[in-house]
Amino acid sequence: MPCLGAAGAVGMAANLILKYQETMTLLEGVLLGIICLVLSAVTKGAVGFGDGLVLCVTGILLGGRENLQLITVGSVLCAFVLGLGLISGRVGWKQRFPFVPFLCAAQIGRILCR
Repeated sequence: MPCLGAAGAVGMAANLILKYQETMTLLEGVLLGIICLVLSAVTKGAVGFGDGLVLCVTGILLGGRENLQLITVGSVLCAFVLGLGLISGRVGWKQRFPFVPFLCAAQIGRILCR
């Protein structure tokens, strides 16, 4: 968790110095992560707290629209992979899985497809 705090602080400082995105865009990105943190509290951990923190940091670095794209592509990848796992019987319906690997794959895909 300290690494996420450091990455968020560096992202905020870089944005203040370099002005690579509007403040409102940065706040929109962070808001998506905060929504996930609230969902984590409401669902008693069904949505991971760490995933929400990661989305706060990606929101700082990417902004609102790109963070929403990241969440969307990561969710589609997650649904596809876990759907295949359910069909094949390798994954149970009540199992928990980390979302960050799907976000990582989504970001790599977004970078390669530019």
